[in-house]
Amino acid sequence: MASDDLSIEVPGSGALPPDARTELEVCLKEFGADVYGEANRLEVSFHIGSGPPVLTSSLVREAYLSGRRGHIQRPVPPRKHIMDVLSYAAAAVAGVFAGKINTQVGSIGFAASLIIGIVAYLAGRK
Repeated sequence: MASDDLSIEVPGSGALPPDARTELEVCLKEFGADVYGEANRLEVSFHIGSGPPVLTSSLVREAYLSGRRGHIQRPVPPRKHIMDVLSYAAAAVAGVFAGKINTQVGSIGFAASLIIGIVAYLAGRK
């Protein structure tokens, strides 16, 4: 089995300061991981039969072009889904308390639900 190491030369990168060079390496690794993941996704969508999946050069090239066009979408982290559900649940609870807004419990519950919903929405966007 081949190693995960690739030798990549970027013309002009030798003139970069050490911190910029390190950041370039990180960006190239991230982009490479995105392209590899997209190539795997494409292979799964095109795969017919029961044989093992095979990544071809054309699939890797298509994944690269998808990345260049901005079509590679990273998976949504579970935290974002949780925050979305929490913000919708807080809106529903705020609606229940809005029916009792004239009482002390209703007004405090409505305000608390509103604050929780806003915080969850903003936390889910990051």
